Amino acid sequence: MDRCPICDVAVKPENLLRHLNDIHPRHPDTPALREKLHEEPGRVVRRPAGPPIRVRRWQVILVALLFLGGAGAYYASQALNTSPAFPCISQEGGQLYHWHVQLSIFSGGSTVTIPANIGLSAFCTEPVHTHDVSGTIHVESDVNRLYSIGDFFAVWKKPFGSPTQMLVNGTAVAPSPSLNLYNQESIELHYPSFTP
Repeated sequence: MDRCPICDVAVKPENLLRHLNDIHPRHPDTPALREKLHEEPGRVVRRPAGPPIRVRRWQVILVALLFLGGAGAYYASQALNTSPAFPCISQEGGQLYHWHVQLSIFSGGSTVTIPANIGLSAFCTEPVHTHDVSGTIHVESDVNRLYSIGDFFAVWKKPFGSPTQMLVNGTAVAPSPSLNLYNQESIELHYPSFTP
C-alpha cells in the first residue's frame, strides 16, 4: 500500500493517481505529484488497444433503411389510425367551390392558436381544413353541400363545447355548431376556457 502524500490515506499503488485526481484535484501539489507518478514504471496501467472499429458502407445503408422504414411505418400507422370525419376530397376532380373563412378563438380573453394542417394528411385532404396557423379555414368541396363550424370541430377532433359568445362578421349570434361556413366570413368564438 502507498500513502497519499497529501492526506496520508492508505491507497493501492494502482489507485493513487486516481485518488489524487478525484480527492485532491485543486490542491497546489497535485499537478507535480501527478507528473511524478506518471513517470514511475508500472504506476499507470496501460490497456491493450483493440482492433479499430470499422464501419462498412452496407452497415450504414442498413441502419439508414431501418430508420427510414421505422419512420415510414410510424407515419403510415398514424395516418391509417385516424379516420377522416368526412370523405377525402378528390385532388384530380374539379371542386365545386373553394372558400376561406377566418376563425378566431378566445379562451378567457387570450387568443388561441389554431393549429396548421387540421384535416390534412399524407393520404387525405378533408373538405374542411387548415394549412397554417393563421386561423383561415379552407372549405373545399367536390360534392354539393355546405359545411358548418361544427364540422370543422369534428375534423379537428375537438368538441364545439359551450362558447359564451359567437360573432359572425362582427355581429353577435346565438352560439351554435350548426352555423354554416361561407366564403370571406369571419367567425369569433369566446370561451371561458378552451384547450387546443
